[in-house]
Amino acid sequence: MTTIKNKKARLPHLLIFGIIMSLLPIGCSDFVDLDLPQELLDTKEVFSNKESANSAVRGIYAYTAGTPAITYLTTHIGLASDEMERVSYSSIYLEFATNQIDPTGSATTGFWKGYYNIIYQCNNLIANIANSTELDTESRRQFTGEARFIRALCYFYLVNLYGEVPLPLIPDYEENRLLARSSVSVIYDQIVLDLTEARTSLSTELYTLAGDRIRANYWAATALLARVQLYRESWEEAEALATEVINTEFYELEELERVFYADSKESILQFANSGSSRYTNIQLTANSVDNPQVFLTDVLAELISEEDGRRSAWLTPTGNGPLKYKAYSNTVGPDTEEANMVIRLAEMYLIRAEARAHQNNIVGEQSAASDLNVIRSRANLGEVTATTLSAILQAIYDERARELFAEWGHRWFDTIRTGRADEVFGLFKENWDPTNVTFPIPYDETIRNPNLK
Repeated sequence: MTTIKNKKARLPHLLIFGIIMSLLPIGCSDFVDLDLPQELLDTKEVFSNKESANSAVRGIYAYTAGTPAITYLTTHIGLASDEMERVSYSSIYLEFATNQIDPTGSATTGFWKGYYNIIYQCNNLIANIANSTELDTESRRQFTGEARFIRALCYFYLVNLYGEVPLPLIPDYEENRLLARSSVSVIYDQIVLDLTEARTSLSTELYTLAGDRIRANYWAATALLARVQLYRESWEEAEALATEVINTEFYELEELERVFYADSKESILQFANSGSSRYTNIQLTANSVDNPQVFLTDVLAELISEEDGRRSAWLTPTGNGPLKYKAYSNTVGPDTEEANMVIRLAEMYLIRAEARAHQNNIVGEQSAASDLNVIRSRANLGEVTATTLSAILQAIYDERARELFAEWGHRWFDTIRTGRADEVFGLFKENWDPTNVTFPIPYDETIRNPNLK
């Protein structure tokens, strides 16, 4: 796959939804109550040439970037953990803040439906590309690899939010509508398989549109696989994969103020904004500079010292409101466009630090400490002083909290995967219960599919 250097082409919304609709057969909605338009285009025509098939893939990216399962993940999961609070709470926000998520409400349903809508589109695209006789080999590999990457990303969040969930891999309604839940290990096996296949299919070139990294390539698949292997405690694999990404020439740590710009060299993958917007949906749900409605809890705010450069770069001047994204509209904010960061290079250093620590590579050159110091140095902090396993792991957890706050629920997932949820969240949450680490499956889905019960 060659590097794309043409102007960033943003499809009109009707065309995007038209392409997405072309992937959806009549009758699929019963599995997950899809909330997409119901008109259909000729699927065969869509996959008859590279240009229209490429538009179908871009349509999936566009839908993914705009679904509440993505745009609300940061703030809602931040409230569920000890990461964020709000000035005031609607009933939905209160569900997350108190960890009393209503299975009949719209909150958990929004996440569930959003991810399965995307997965359905990916399954359909993979199947239609496999059946197409018109597409060239390179296009088939590229588009299938991207669909596998996006499907893996969705299953990663589903399994970490809900635990055991159904695992549909084909767009067949009759096959999917009564699927039982698969085990966590089986779901992770499929995620690893999808990302491994994506790595063999996607280009190792820097795949950009007008300089923005908004389509998955080999390195995005490698970075997500490094995260997955960290979650699975496959330390050697996590270290090796993170090292691959760190060592490639395409990515470098940016100045703190530039990290979330659309042309950030730290970006491994971003989701583009809709239309001609310079601002992200993430920011619109989070804050205003002068009067932040969402702010870090004292627990998180106290981790970020006054001398830490992230305090002035990524928090509001008062109120400890997350300010990683600064564009609120096309007229308010920096002149440079921003985009929703999905995976960035700093996370790779933190993944490698943790993987190295678990292999007793704690201090010295090319160690857990040296990786931590790369991130700390950018933030104007001194070198880490930990020399024992327990101390270096705590330093890593704290550094992840400082570096990745208000990004994709990292604090929530990190605390749960490391077995510290009851200790950490129990100390902060008045009515914390160990069962709160997974969300309830939407009630309507359990009625529609009794195997989910």
